[in-house]
Amino acid sequence: MWRLAPVPVPALALLLLLLLHLDAVDSSDGFEGLDSLAEACSAFDAHAPRVVIGCWQILERHADEEEAVRTLSAYAAAGFTTFDTADIYGRSEAVLGKLRSAGVEPVVHTKFVTGEEGEGAARAVNERSRRALGGVPELVAFHWWDNEDPRFVQAAHHLTTLRDEGKLGQVAACNFDLPHLKAMVAAGVPVVSNQVQYSLLDRRPENGMVAYARKHGIRLATFGVVAGGLLSDTWLEKPAPSREQLSTVSQRMYFSPLNRWTGGDWGLFQKLLRTLRGLADKHGNTSVANVASAWVLRQLGADGGWVILGVRDTKHLAEHSALLGVELDDEDEAAIRAVLAEGHPPKGCIWSHERGLA
Repeated sequence: MWRLAPVPVPALALLLLLLLHLDAVDSSDGFEGLDSLAEACSAFDAHAPRVVIGCWQILERHADEEEAVRTLSAYAAAGFTTFDTADIYGRSEAVLGKLRSAGVEPVVHTKFVTGEEGEGAARAVNERSRRALGGVPELVAFHWWDNEDPRFVQAAHHLTTLRDEGKLGQVAACNFDLPHLKAMVAAGVPVVSNQVQYSLLDRRPENGMVAYARKHGIRLATFGVVAGGLLSDTWLEKPAPSREQLSTVSQRMYFSPLNRWTGGDWGLFQKLLRTLRGLADKHGNTSVANVASAWVLRQLGADGGWVILGVRDTKHLAEHSALLGVELDDEDEAAIRAVLAEGHPPKGCIWSHERGLA
């Protein structure tokens, strides 16, 4: 789980100048930023997945990298060949490098996480990533710690330079809210996707991000779709847990958006789980988690992005393999939305709560 690093209070003049371009981004197909974006998104079309395997927790329960390679090899054999990682995820990139050495050619989405605008930082992280992975990452998502610091545009441009040098495939964003994503696009950064938290419990992307991304061909790479396992059969008909009963970092993290939606009403969450369980039975006795994931895929549309499913072992491999066979219909959507409407609507934009802004 990422934490926000303290940074000095920046001058906001450059950011305000960038935001002056936002209306142009929305209205002018000839705008330079949109031209760059359209070209990049078109090139990415043939390679956009629907399910990506997340590796940030691959070594959470053990430090056996060979076992981790066996887990990812099993997923690759089942048709899951795109993996999400980052150089800040411990030895995650190195595990994917070992997977490549074992004869599996993974498609790698990694990250550049920084608060530095200098080109040297981007080159150093990219070099470490390429060395660990044993190859060039197909996509690098840019995460900037402090959105009030306007230097993020300059830092993002360094990834475009590295792309043009053949040292990474596509440039993407990670946890960017709508105003700052627009600012990057306006500045000509060819962002093909934005990694965002999106689930039945956290629908902040519906406050403008989904519509904007769809309009401009930017995919949403969605994580937290099963809320660390809270949106699963495990919690159906169970009492509200204490903090100690939330057994993973992910569950503790996603319990906050659960409470923001329910207002602390555990009974409402149980009503949602029962609704999902009924739909799971309708769709071939699949799982609650698969229905929750299928709901996010339905919101994205056929070419609007993918879900990232974090794995630690192969326990959920069969379940994950069945996911793309679950297609929710309008009646299912209405049943889910009726329950969601009983709770609080989503407030804020991407990562706003985590940044203390909402």
